[in-house]
Amino acid sequence: MVKIMGSVQKIGILGGSFDPIHYGHLNLALELLEKENLTEVWFVPAKINPHKVDYPPASFEHRCAMINCAIEKIPYFHLKDFEKKLPTPSYTFDMLKTLIAQNENQNKSMRFYLLMGEDTLTRFAQWRNPEGIVALLPLLIGTRSMKTKEFPNDLSNVLQSAIKSGLIKTKLMDIASSDIRARLKQKLFCGHLTAEAVLDYIHKNDLYR
Repeated sequence: MVKIMGSVQKIGILGGSFDPIHYGHLNLALELLEKENLTEVWFVPAKINPHKVDYPPASFEHRCAMINCAIEKIPYFHLKDFEKKLPTPSYTFDMLKTLIAQNENQNKSMRFYLLMGEDTLTRFAQWRNPEGIVALLPLLIGTRSMKTKEFPNDLSNVLQSAIKSGLIKTKLMDIASSDIRARLKQKLFCGHLTAEAVLDYIHKNDLYR
C-alpha cells in the first residue's frame, strides 16, 4: 500500500543493525512517518555495522526475517535488503549514495529522508562523512526534549544546522537490542520490548542463546 502525495513520494530511511528489531524502532518510524506525512519508511539493515563489532550479530538473513515479522502488518513499512550486495563494513554514507543513484537510474520521483533517534547523535560526528550525509538528504530526528544544547559539542556547524532543522518531538521508547539479547539469554520475558512474531522467530531459530 502506498500513499499518494502528488507527484513526489516522501521516503524515510531507517538504518541500523536491528539485532533484533524492537518497539523502539517501530515507534520512532511510525511517529516520524505520521508527523512528517511520509509516504513510506524503508528499514535498511546493515550487513556489518562498523560501530558494533564487539560481538557477532545474528546473520543478515535472520535480521531481515525478524524485520519482516515485525512490520508485515504495518502499512507503509518495507524492508530493503540491498546492503547485502554492498561491501562491508556497512557505512550509511555509502548506502545512501547507492540508494539515491538507484532511484535516479529508475527515474522514480522520490524524496529521501534519513530517520534517526536522538541517541545516535552522540556518535554522529564519528560516522563516515557525516557532512556528506546531510548534503545528500535531510535528517528527521526523533527527540524528547528538542534542546540542541544537550547534543554533542564535536559537531560541525554544518551538522548542527542539519540537526536543528530535523528535530521532531516524539515519544521515544528507551529500548536497546542489547538488553533484549541479555534478557533472552537469561530466559526472561521480552514481550514488552519486541513483537510476538519476532520472539517466535527467535525461539524457533534458537537465536541469542
